[in-house]
Amino acid sequence: MDRPDVFAHNDFRIFLAAWQTWRQTQDRSFSRTEFVRRLGMPRTRSFFTDLLRGKSLTPTFLERLLQVMELPKEESQFFRALVKFNQASNAQERELYYEQLVALNRSPRTFLDPDSFSYYKDWRNAALRNALDLLDWDGEDPGSVGRMFKPRLTPGEVKRAFAVLRELGMVEKNPSGAWKPVQKVLSSGDGRTDEPVRQHQLQCLELACKSLLEDLPPGERDASTLFVTVSDEAHAFLLRRLEKFRAEIRSIVHKDTLPATRLLHIDLFLHPLIRTETP
Repeated sequence: MDRPDVFAHNDFRIFLAAWQTWRQTQDRSFSRTEFVRRLGMPRTRSFFTDLLRGKSLTPTFLERLLQVMELPKEESQFFRALVKFNQASNAQERELYYEQLVALNRSPRTFLDPDSFSYYKDWRNAALRNALDLLDWDGEDPGSVGRMFKPRLTPGEVKRAFAVLRELGMVEKNPSGAWKPVQKVLSSGDGRTDEPVRQHQLQCLELACKSLLEDLPPGERDASTLFVTVSDEAHAFLLRRLEKFRAEIRSIVHKDTLPATRLLHIDLFLHPLIRTETP
């Protein structure tokens, strides 16, 4: 049994139960009763069970828990924010602690190996994979799915994209018979310059250009362009901030437990316009 990843959890109680189960596989004596004893409480107390059932965790016992679990610093910070988020009493508090979770999160993401790079050969593969999170599609009548896209996809395009997703094992049927994505977040890895990835990015930029020509209702699209001059130090800082922003996007997607209602296309593009090296 692998050690549970706190960053993969939206509920501190579920993580706590998984962590205790894992810990007991490493040390059979580490039962829930032993856990409570190490917290400095009588063995007869049902503190752990009550906590998993919804009992509030006070700041004092939160720190005791962290001492017993010996989580690394970043994981401890995230666990504290997760407790506050789960126990928030109003919408304002939940939003505050949600932002902290996003800032602290190291969201799990599935990295594609080179054999899976056929996924990037056509933007429709990624679009369909994400669209299936919105739809309850049984794999029949591809035309009905294609008509939902802007620009519209032909039945043949839907079939080809679906075949790629099935071949790569990126989708599977749920108990209701609908095809759904296997992973929440996919990544080729930061800074990849492989040709399939580059072609995918070119396709996405072309798609973004087409979308700018469409008339959409106010608030449906957010687009902006900037030309700036910066130092090497500021340039490096911008690159770091862009990576942090990408990580925050992954975190928001990973932490979103409500049913998906929108499929969004986000492009981030930073490109030098003047050569810095000697021609």
